[in-house]
Amino acid sequence: MTRRKADDRARPANEPADRADLLSTTPFGGLGRAVEKIAPLLVERKLGRDAVVFEEGERGGGFLILARGCVRVFRTLPGGREITIFVLRPGASFGFLPLLDGGPFPVSVAATEPSTLLVLARRDFQKLLRAEPELSLGLLEHLATRLRECIDQLGMLGQPGALSRAAYGLLSIVPPDSAKALEATVTLPFSQEELARVLHVTPENLSRALARLRQRGLIERLGPRRFRIPSLEALRGAADGE
Repeated sequence: MTRRKADDRARPANEPADRADLLSTTPFGGLGRAVEKIAPLLVERKLGRDAVVFEEGERGGGFLILARGCVRVFRTLPGGREITIFVLRPGASFGFLPLLDGGPFPVSVAATEPSTLLVLARRDFQKLLRAEPELSLGLLEHLATRLRECIDQLGMLGQPGALSRAAYGLLSIVPPDSAKALEATVTLPFSQEELARVLHVTPENLSRALARLRQRGLIERLGPRRFRIPSLEALRGAADGE
């Protein structure tokens, strides 16, 4: 993949209402005054497709909120192979460890399509935290949520075969507003080959697993990267190895 560094020409974020809405999805959203305090500090950063936000090991901590587009969080193994950890969509936020300790980023982040980030610089965050120490409580809650997501990822790795992992992978991208519905439609945010990397299976095994899920009536292919799940409960059974 050809990588491009993100556009470093930062500019103040506009549209305060939009910033408030985005901040409501972060740890600061439930803290009332925090939104009013943080919103003016956010700086907009534009990304092109495949632009690298930062690479593993880089310094320059900041809290980042994805306003538009899609980014993937990944690590690069010694042999050069990239392992995707998360795929993030608008409203997601990241960069907490460097924000807290000023250390290097533990992962790399790159855009999968043209995207916009809102960035809170660490120096500005530290000034705000000294004035509003209760913000640290919200930050801890969000870190706990991220830890749970990592544990869920480990649970996926414990699935015995490609079919269970494929089912798990599709369930993981079900829109939140459809999670409690009987059925859902999902769109892969990246290629099927990249999904295979996320699930730690070969592309060939993933293709066979998706074909088996279709044969069992658990999914329907609607188009490139787009699937309908007629029964979320039945697909969850397949993910559990039933």
